[in-house]
Amino acid sequence: MGRGTRKRGGRSEGSRAKRFKQWGDKKDPKKVEAVIKKGLYIHKIKEFPSDFVSIKRCGKTVRKIVKKKYHATSKPEQLETLPLNGKILLPLDHLPPGSIPDDIPPYLIMRFEHFITDDQQKDLRVRWDRLVASQPKHLLKPDKNRSATDAFHFGTWEVTGAFPRITGETEAQSPEAIIAIDDLLRYIKTYIAPKIASVFKNHAPVQWEAILRANDRVQRELEHQYLSRPSLNMGGPFFTIAAKESGSGVVHVDWNDDKALYAFIFAVGDWEGGEFCVPQLGIKIPVRPGQVIAVLARVLAHFSAPVTTGRRIVFTCFTDHLLFRHGIDAPVIVLG
Repeated sequence: MGRGTRKRGGRSEGSRAKRFKQWGDKKDPKKVEAVIKKGLYIHKIKEFPSDFVSIKRCGKTVRKIVKKKYHATSKPEQLETLPLNGKILLPLDHLPPGSIPDDIPPYLIMRFEHFITDDQQKDLRVRWDRLVASQPKHLLKPDKNRSATDAFHFGTWEVTGAFPRITGETEAQSPEAIIAIDDLLRYIKTYIAPKIASVFKNHAPVQWEAILRANDRVQRELEHQYLSRPSLNMGGPFFTIAAKESGSGVVHVDWNDDKALYAFIFAVGDWEGGEFCVPQLGIKIPVRPGQVIAVLARVLAHFSAPVTTGRRIVFTCFTDHLLFRHGIDAPVIVLG
């Protein structure tokens, strides 16, 4: 069969036959388990990092605690580097149940390999460059408690509000910028959001069910806005995308996130450095092209190591605390 006539994503007859021969009519559980474990690194922590779970919102307090309590692991060069490649999990099931706050999912951090293909990375970079060329406006107050460079926040959130709304940086832009924003978000919605949904379903099913309830409320509240701009409707796994170049070099906690939900971070470009640093755990995790890291960003103080060479465009997909909590507490509406 010629390359031009083969369906995209399908397997050739030879490939299917080879796979059948390898696995047999019924998959051998031991072989499956061995394949899964081959590229898996499990990092077990000694205790749950509860330093920032209940404190009031204050960047100075975070930096003060990190400097005093974690002074030996507060700089990138002091941190243990986890493997460059493969899947990484930081589970919590080995810790005393009473030491883990309510609503926390099974893993503190997860990193996944081959999450974004080479072509998708190129496409994301092209769309980002088009967006930058359209000269979108930064409308939020600069946050020097996390970075010297500002991120755009696109999509839906409920920060400081009582109802979900489209972010100002998504709406209050020129027609050219809105076209570029929608093109970028449509691509993420099509190729990235379904994979993030699968991560939630497979690794945090309780949180997935909760975020779907929050999504039901958002769909009702923003029905007309989503009909006019369908690229903003991510379908539930996250609602907001923060996008910027380089990284967040100041240690911080993502106050607007919820402690029960992951922020998903991925980057495109060609760079060195930029590891995800966690002083409380004494580790830094490389996040290379094609990889994505899922982290409880409201629980862990974190920062990015400096990008030493190249260009790095960072996307953070998240759901804010108010949108999530108002959504799961909302009454169920039965139609019919």
